[in-house]
Amino acid sequence: MSRLYEALQRSQGEAPTESPLATPVAPDFPLPGTQLAGLPLDENAQLDALARQSPPLASWLAVPADRILRPVPTPEQRLITISDPNSAGAETFRVLSTRLAHLRHKRPLKKLLITSAVGDEGKSVVSVNLAFTLAQRKGERVLLMEADLRRPSASALLSTSPLRGITEWHDHKLDLQDAFYQVEGLPLWFLSAGKGVEEPLPLFESDVFAQMLDSVSDGFDWVVLDCPPMLPIADATSLSRLCDGVLVVAREGHTRKKILTRALASIEKSKQLGFIFNEVSALRASFDKYYGGYGYYVPKKSKGNKDEQSDRMASA
Repeated sequence: MSRLYEALQRSQGEAPTESPLATPVAPDFPLPGTQLAGLPLDENAQLDALARQSPPLASWLAVPADRILRPVPTPEQRLITISDPNSAGAETFRVLSTRLAHLRHKRPLKKLLITSAVGDEGKSVVSVNLAFTLAQRKGERVLLMEADLRRPSASALLSTSPLRGITEWHDHKLDLQDAFYQVEGLPLWFLSAGKGVEEPLPLFESDVFAQMLDSVSDGFDWVVLDCPPMLPIADATSLSRLCDGVLVVAREGHTRKKILTRALASIEKSKQLGFIFNEVSALRASFDKYYGGYGYYVPKKSKGNKDEQSDRMASA
């Protein structure tokens, strides 16, 4: 057992439960929930339209062939859950998904926000890997939402063609039912950011977006939001109010402790689930020359001050 897993044992007081990779679910899984149609221009009318929608979800989850995604990751993209499912990094994502599944027996946990303190931590790569892993668990339906509208990058990991999504829906150029894509052979749907925008905060803080997220979430077991970094912008802070829990990606040798501590102060403590360490040296020896490692750490509750806690987080 690696030092990473030993650190996880110490932090949780128990050994991590392994979850074997489930056989992908065929596309004939049940489709519960609510149908969402195109929305009119007026925001109050948008809310009324959302409130009036009725089952089934099948009309928009059963996507046409031109919206089926068939990702073929390159080594540089580091989508190890697809390209190298037997690797130590892929196993770490399975352990993480198992812990998340256990955690929601104790608290409501469906909408997961993935963020980082600053940019270039690898949060989009982590978001896509985690979404794939959750979708490979038997009977789980997963939505991956590209909620970084300033610098969307998850789309490029799943498709070589531009994808329309949240921005076009909000600009009334696309019905929401036409914005969903599905990964071939998996109960994993993708809602792209669409065309990037310079200032998405008004969109994220609107009642229409909040109700859309709630309505869409009804059809899934997990919703993974790939969000912007916490600093220096407020997008992740605003989105965190709509989610059940926040996972923070920290890149080894890149994330500064003081910046991470300052960023965490913007997220409600009760929603902080823990950290995902990107490019962890303890696992790197198990990878070939193309891939870095991943690890994660959920800190124990402590009576120590924030600096003491952040020291422990940074050294795990």
